[in-house]
Amino acid sequence: MADHSILQPGNLLMVQERERFLARFLRKNGWPTLDSLRAFEAGCSTGYNMRLFVQWGARPEHIAGIDLDPDAVDYCKAHSPEIRVHAGSADAVPEPDATFDLAIAFTLFSSVPDEEISAGIARELRRVTKPGGFIIIYDMRRRNPGNRAVHPVTKEDVRRWFPRSPMRTRSITLAPPLARRAGQWAPWLYGPLAAVPLLRTHAIYILRNPLTP
Repeated sequence: MADHSILQPGNLLMVQERERFLARFLRKNGWPTLDSLRAFEAGCSTGYNMRLFVQWGARPEHIAGIDLDPDAVDYCKAHSPEIRVHAGSADAVPEPDATFDLAIAFTLFSSVPDEEISAGIARELRRVTKPGGFIIIYDMRRRNPGNRAVHPVTKEDVRRWFPRSPMRTRSITLAPPLARRAGQWAPWLYGPLAAVPLLRTHAIYILRNPLTP
């Protein structure tokens, strides 16, 4: 687990790149402040992204998430009791329809081996997001040779799960082995290396929820 700690410099660089993208997205799409933002995370793990929204100005009662791991949910509740977090699968979200301005799923679909469950997660993300709201998927676009339990998520997958949602996409995240070496020996190299598309291992998909069901 130490290899994945945010305290590891390379991991911090990867997360910061993603956070800069998310901040630019929010600013460009009508949220100069987050006081009114309502956001949901599927596969929220220990709640890092949800707490980030609060740190950036969102109201804790406007943020919610769900995760299958009961230990992760317990961690969220212990460290962020004011944020609503559910234990269970993201293909059955106990939140009302059209509640959130933004829904996110970061490295979730790549860990779901069943197509029916993936489609169910997408359906629930569409359901809980307001018409015209945004859904952001961040996931790996290449195989991880060190972890056979996960799989790439392609543009075709996302289009299949969200067939009526306009979509924009871009590659992001320097290959983790390179990022960790750069973080350890030369953090300034992260930016130049991440600017090379072939060295990016993940993608971000920005989807607009249809205005009509």
